Amino acid sequence: MNYLESVANRIRSQVPAATLPQVNGENLLNLYASVVLVKGVDATASDVHDVWVTWQLEQDPSHPVLIPYDQLTSDVQQRYAPIVNVIREEAEMVSSGSRVASALTPYGPPATQEDRDRLFELYKIMVQSSESLVSRRQGVNTFFITVNGAILTALGFFIKAAGGEKIKAVGVVLICLTGLILAFAWKSLIISFGQLNTGKFVVINQLERYLPASIFFAEWEALERGQNPKVYRSTTSREIWAPYLLAALYGISAIGSLLVAVGVWRP
Repeated sequence: MNYLESVANRIRSQVPAATLPQVNGENLLNLYASVVLVKGVDATASDVHDVWVTWQLEQDPSHPVLIPYDQLTSDVQQRYAPIVNVIREEAEMVSSGSRVASALTPYGPPATQEDRDRLFELYKIMVQSSESLVSRRQGVNTFFITVNGAILTALGFFIKAAGGEKIKAVGVVLICLTGLILAFAWKSLIISFGQLNTGKFVVINQLERYLPASIFFAEWEALERGQNPKVYRSTTSREIWAPYLLAALYGISAIGSLLVAVGVWRP
């Protein structure tokens, strides 16, 4: 399989099956792949229509839609929208991969066995660094869970403690503001860890191009590249709910306590 067919296969896996012809669809997909490589993220529905016309000329030269894009009806024009979106997404991925490849091997791919052995050692280092990042992420989550547990416990003791309501309300507001700061710091770190690990796997996948097997890239393909939440949902999208829920709890508590402190509300 050559590079154009690889792009065509990725397009096929993402576009709705109803938009592809039953006969000679491979040729049309190859034309779509050429749009990815030639036009990139600047591809338009007009470009997609032009390559479809090129393909259709060989299938049925008398087809009624062999007209310029701007002469098509709006409903026909809209049929190209899903394909254009897929082409642009694929172009972004190809462009990103090219930039990574240029940065990773600025002097070209490994030419000797010694170079390939060195590259494999770098590959192992990147995989280990990804595993280390996951461990650090778990440690950070444990830290914030412990700290927030302590804050919530202190908040409960403070509310039950003796003293005037307004004084306690001011104290609760201060504690909740501290909790809010920690919750947003936790959220930022979760997102940062997710982004950093994504970058590491882009490099790992690029390194696998020079190895006999691409196990991580194959796994990502098996998970439909994270585009189907029924198949795979990122850890970040789930972890981030914890700081959001805590932030909401602290925010509501702070607002209620502030109303008590200024005398607007008496519980």
